[in-house]
Amino acid sequence: MDNKKLLKIISCLMVCSIPIIQVIARYLESIHVISSYYYINPTIIFYMSIPLLVYIYIKNIINKKRKLDKFDYIFYILVIAGFITTIFSINKTLSIIGRPPRYEGYLTVLSYYLLFINWKVNGRVEDIKEFIKLITLVALFNSFYALMQIYTNFNFIVRYSDIQMASGLCGNPNFFGSLIVTVLSIISCRFLFNKEINIKDYLVIILLFISLINSQSTGPMLTFILVIIFLVIYLKKKKMLILKNLLLLCISLTFIFPSIYVINKYKGNIFKKTVIENTKWELSIKEVNKTIKTGGNGRLEIWKNSLGIVKDYILVGAGFDNFYLAYPNYYETSNSASYKYVDGKLVKTTPEKYYIIDNAHNVYLHKLIIEGVIGLIPYLYLCLITFIRGLKSKNKYIILLLSGFVAYSIQAFVSISVIQVAPIYYIIIGLILSSSTSKSLT
Repeated sequence: MDNKKLLKIISCLMVCSIPIIQVIARYLESIHVISSYYYINPTIIFYMSIPLLVYIYIKNIINKKRKLDKFDYIFYILVIAGFITTIFSINKTLSIIGRPPRYEGYLTVLSYYLLFINWKVNGRVEDIKEFIKLITLVALFNSFYALMQIYTNFNFIVRYSDIQMASGLCGNPNFFGSLIVTVLSIISCRFLFNKEINIKDYLVIILLFISLINSQSTGPMLTFILVIIFLVIYLKKKKMLILKNLLLLCISLTFIFPSIYVINKYKGNIFKKTVIENTKWELSIKEVNKTIKTGGNGRLEIWKNSLGIVKDYILVGAGFDNFYLAYPNYYETSNSASYKYVDGKLVKTTPEKYYIIDNAHNVYLHKLIIEGVIGLIPYLYLCLITFIRGLKSKNKYIILLLSGFVAYSIQAFVSISVIQVAPIYYIIIGLILSSSTSKSLT
């Protein structure tokens, strides 16, 4: 097996296996085989991939006698910065392997960096085509599963709590929204510049947009609107925008949004023919206004408190997945009382306490706190270069990836980096940057 095939297999496993493992874990928890899905760490696949990805990278340099470029040095800086962060972290064990359920410790993040640099070196236009097909299939599979979460009462379907919010295989509506808006933006971009209306792309867009609505995640929804505005301006400037496609897309989505809202609000479960009671639908203007004012689930307060602790970890950070140890958490007690025998008597014990906030809910702010400026600056520089390369590219496949990159980067301002979606982002970065060295992408 050559390096390229090995890289494809590893990338496919990292993109596809994590959501499936987590759904299986949640299902085992629901039938009481395990007490918590936290006990199954899906990132073991990432850990096992690291030696193979390092091997691919080194072998490529040796066999091709490739000269190192600035992206190699950015990669080295990111790796070294992460190592330094871990050394000075509050809890070194957590910083290395991560804390459940995030599991974004140094080893996980290192695997992301290795994905980026290997695809930057090995990426070709054929790989972009295959990658877009892969993540489209992943998004479609998630969307079909999400439809069953919302519109069926099958017992084998794992749902997000008792709230009727689609989470797909991602386990959380916000994570699901991050995945969907990234892929939806790519497919929408292709639809907008194709001279002929592609029915297959049109149907995929409709399904993914319905999934985005059912996730009830405001950040990804607003992100999609911003991406469409960006694409209209960007494609028009490049003289690639097809107006009839734009008109069809806008009319269709404008019609679908209120239609799905009405179906979900008043018609209930269309398969059971019954009304779902106590359903939390957050797509009303009132809820959207509330989300904007609070940043969504109290994000503004979290950001304010997070900014207050930046100065304490400004240089090397608190450590990967150590955010909850640095954040000024208050504690809440569990509602259920517990009892234990003390000297032969049954005594009521103090209810357990638990942490509330373990993430800044802003990828960039979160990265500043856990990695400090030594980790944030090279990361932002990498993102900036990727964005500029994408903007300047004349290759339609790079432009497709750029739309996904922009979507993920925008929603990252109000979201979390998660193992279900982050590998896709770093592969996109690598493939976009491969245009600087690959003749097939120029």
